[in-house]
Amino acid sequence: MKHKVLYTGIAVLFAASSAWAVPVLQIGAPAPAGSGEGIYADYQGNTTNPTEKETAITSGDKLYVGGVYGPNTLFLGGQFLGNGTYPAGLDWSQLDKKDARPTAFDGHGAILVVSVPDGSLASALSSLQINNQFAFYSDANNSYFGDNHAPMGISDFLFFDIGSFGNTGSVSNFVTELDSAAGQIKELTLSGFGDLAWLHFDVMALETDSQGKTSVKTSADGNPGSHDVTWKSDGPPSQELPEPGTLALLGLGLLGFGASRRYQKKK
Repeated sequence: MKHKVLYTGIAVLFAASSAWAVPVLQIGAPAPAGSGEGIYADYQGNTTNPTEKETAITSGDKLYVGGVYGPNTLFLGGQFLGNGTYPAGLDWSQLDKKDARPTAFDGHGAILVVSVPDGSLASALSSLQINNQFAFYSDANNSYFGDNHAPMGISDFLFFDIGSFGNTGSVSNFVTELDSAAGQIKELTLSGFGDLAWLHFDVMALETDSQGKTSVKTSADGNPGSHDVTWKSDGPPSQELPEPGTLALLGLGLLGFGASRRYQKKK
């Protein structure tokens, strides 16, 4: 019985450490003043207009984008140009068919993918800026983003070059605000919202890893669906109640915790 309890504890710790790991790419927003949410705005379970899950909500003009370097990562952002030891990596359009992007993406660094309401592309193109730069590419049909989550299915898309990430500092997990990993956090300034009701932000980058001492591998990375941000003109919504299934799981967890405490007292 003691061994079973020990194994269960190890499994819980392992699951927690996995949940707290710092993603390669993530987007966050500043926490509202006086909210007690820490540095980064909390990620909401469910939101409407647009309908989506696990996104931070903001009505401000700041975003944080984190990029993390793994043990073998040579470059995170755009094309790795080589360094005398390792050869150059692939550019955006040179990846395999699944991950390839238009040649217009070539030469750019990490890319902020901005989803806007369907039919508002022309208006967004003429006004929206990231760090005082307009989008370098737009598309009304396909996001060219690997994780096609809501609200991408009802959106038009703009693409902004936000440069490559340096291996120059520390990045925390924006969800838990725990752990840290080597990399860089970029602060982006948004402007030119116009009459847009909402904007949804994701990020993607090319990650070039060393393969031994003579070769490299380049792949496209995107931020997890639970680490993205939505801007809404009407500001953060009220906290929604958990879904019934979530409440049921919470109840079972509390019952199990109570039973465990009673068992320890009997011993």
